[in-house]
Amino acid sequence: MPPESSLSLQKSLTEKIQEGHPWVYRDALDFHTPLSDGSMVRLLDSSGRLLAKGIYDANSPIAVRIYSIDPSETLDDDFKRRRLKRAISSRLGLFDRKKTNAFRLCHGEGDYMPGLIVDLYDETAVVQFDGQGIKAFWLPTLVDLLLSACAPLVIRRVYLKHRHGEKGEVLFGDLPEKEFEILEHGTRFLVNVVDGQKTGFFLDQRENRLLIRQAAKESRVWNGFCYTGGFSVQAALGGAKSVVSVDSASEALATARRNFEINGLSLETSKFFCQDVLFHFRQAIAGGIHYDLVIVDPPSFAHAKESLPKALRAYRDLFTQAMAVTQKGGLLAASSCSSHVTEEAFLKILRMAAKEAKRSVQFLEIRGQPADHPTLPGFPEGRYLKFVLARLD
Repeated sequence: MPPESSLSLQKSLTEKIQEGHPWVYRDALDFHTPLSDGSMVRLLDSSGRLLAKGIYDANSPIAVRIYSIDPSETLDDDFKRRRLKRAISSRLGLFDRKKTNAFRLCHGEGDYMPGLIVDLYDETAVVQFDGQGIKAFWLPTLVDLLLSACAPLVIRRVYLKHRHGEKGEVLFGDLPEKEFEILEHGTRFLVNVVDGQKTGFFLDQRENRLLIRQAAKESRVWNGFCYTGGFSVQAALGGAKSVVSVDSASEALATARRNFEINGLSLETSKFFCQDVLFHFRQAIAGGIHYDLVIVDPPSFAHAKESLPKALRAYRDLFTQAMAVTQKGGLLAASSCSSHVTEEAFLKILRMAAKEAKRSVQFLEIRGQPADHPTLPGFPEGRYLKFVLARLD
């Protein structure tokens, strides 16, 4: 095991670190010796006192991800195995795996393993690393540690999916099938973990899709940025009169149609439009078309703090148009997956959109991530998902 290096803080971050914030940015450190990716480091305050231990990344703005504030802990394989086992054990009681067999096994910072994501799709585990430092730290022993920590779950393959479009790699077993089925609350969905978005599916919206199923009975439903139709399928299973699904990706829409079919849903009352969402909104507004339940779950508009003002305007414009096509007394389901948009800011956006659309609004449900995507009190950036179900008059 390589020795630990010491790094000194040139900013006073003691309180934040002790409260559990797991990131240290490069400009907060006093550098003397260059370190390689994956180096284990000891973080010292200005007086030389040990504050935490973490993993170094040579190129990321987040130079150190903190793994422990216990000075007696060693970041070895036994440590990693304990952390994995703790995270995985906490999931075992969350789901009836005969009805739900796709969920997050390891949620990075929320499970005290910053930068490591592991999602389970039936018997396929999909891994993502946030940065080369975390990859260098975990990759050599991850498969063995994961398989030993996962009992009684069965994992037949482990697939490493890169974040920026590079081709992934098989770490264990065989290459996942191009498309295979998972179960979510008894609903069947097709996933493509090799080419699909995120690790293959938006697992964090699972409980919100179930809420839509419960809210959709006898409704005319519109679902924008529908991807492979998760919300649309659940709305149809919930007894919606009709479902309109809109996305600019034709392959995703083709999968959405197949998701309807494998769940025994008729396509006669469902329409699929490969169009820009804002263009479709303008057409609906011009035609005086309204829906009883409008679902708007866009991709992140704010990938960095610098883009936040522009993103807030984009969200406001989008939700203003969504409200314009929502029937009086109807429901709007609005979501944001940007960590830079706080819940407070998101609710303000909806209030501003309601004012512009000249609608009164009631917030019926305000939700975040599900239990397999835990968050830490000292890490507000981890509470990235916002989901609001509102009634418009």
